[in-house]
Amino acid sequence: MRKHLLVGAMAAVVLALLVPGIASALGPSISGDVQYTGSHTGKIWVRAFSGPPPPDKATQIPGPGLFILADLDFEVYHVCAHMDVNPQDGPQAEDPLGCISVDLTHGEVGRVVIVMQDPKPEFVPEPGSLLLLGSGLMGLAGYAGLRLRKR
Repeated sequence: MRKHLLVGAMAAVVLALLVPGIASALGPSISGDVQYTGSHTGKIWVRAFSGPPPPDKATQIPGPGLFILADLDFEVYHVCAHMDVNPQDGPQAEDPLGCISVDLTHGEVGRVVIVMQDPKPEFVPEPGSLLLLGSGLMGLAGYAGLRLRKR
């Protein structure tokens, strides 16, 4: 039974992507592809926001690939894809993320591409580096003091 439901859902997504207007019987839809080339794995949440959270629509896909958000209003949306690398911790700053703006004021939009990227790591100096810098500055100050005394 679950296998038939999964096949039916996949067929609906493919039809919605290939035949414009088929998923918009209730309202316009956004469909497309989530791409990611990094090393993380996990389920991906695709969410559409037209205002502050919570999202207007959301769907979960097993990994990079096709998605559809159906039955939306005629508005401008921010569509974000977020890979939940560690589901026990919830969304984290180091999880891959990608966002795009989509204008649905004129109807359905298909073939949207969301590219997820790993966040860039922030530079945080290590304690050993700070100790080395501090001792070097103290050495320079001591050398300058000796030179002043000799004069």
